[in-house]
Amino acid sequence: MTMRILGRVVAIVLWVGWMQGCATPGRVEKGQLVAEVTSEPAGLAVSFRGKSAGKTPFRRPIASLADVSQFQAVRVEPKTTERRFRVLGPDRVEVLIRTGSEPSALAKALGLSRVIVFDYSDATTFEVDRYEIKPTFEALLTRQAELLTSAFSGIEVYVCGHTDSTGEDNHNRILSLRRAEAVSHFLAAHGVDPARLRTQGFAADYPVASNTTPENRALNRRTEIVLPD
Repeated sequence: MTMRILGRVVAIVLWVGWMQGCATPGRVEKGQLVAEVTSEPAGLAVSFRGKSAGKTPFRRPIASLADVSQFQAVRVEPKTTERRFRVLGPDRVEVLIRTGSEPSALAKALGLSRVIVFDYSDATTFEVDRYEIKPTFEALLTRQAELLTSAFSGIEVYVCGHTDSTGEDNHNRILSLRRAEAVSHFLAAHGVDPARLRTQGFAADYPVASNTTPENRALNRRTEIVLPD
């Protein structure tokens, strides 16, 4: 009887250990960088480093910001047109995979068909009518520069500036370009070859939120790093 009970205990322990091992990819430890993976349309099958990661939406810890490029839609039709990585903070990043029969509006404006977009609108933005980089933005931009010189080396980098909808259009186009230039100069000072950098000011043409509240307008006062995919 004792041996039978002991055997059951061992079996339960082994089963629990196996289940915990299976759950490891989705387990989030304190301080880990977590990717929150979504898609448009929802429910896309996604791979990570060539292996199935599940259907969106899901959360997964990753080793570094460079890992976001390893999330791919699996056998989708129409094809992936945009992969957007929105940095939500030092330990959270949203991965949005969009599919469609046509390039996104931003991609078309840049003459590209498929793009990777690094969007920092939730983490740090610009003050009203200003283009100076805040100190809180510098750490994220430093990480971006490291990515561009390692995981994404040798390709063109489009630095795109944006504004909210307040103000006159011509003024906003100049302001958005100056925001892009400020970020471009920072990236160049941190090791990115200036010959790779292209700046573009889009004023309020491509908002990420409605311009109906102060909080949403703040999200639109941003820059995005766009790469051909």
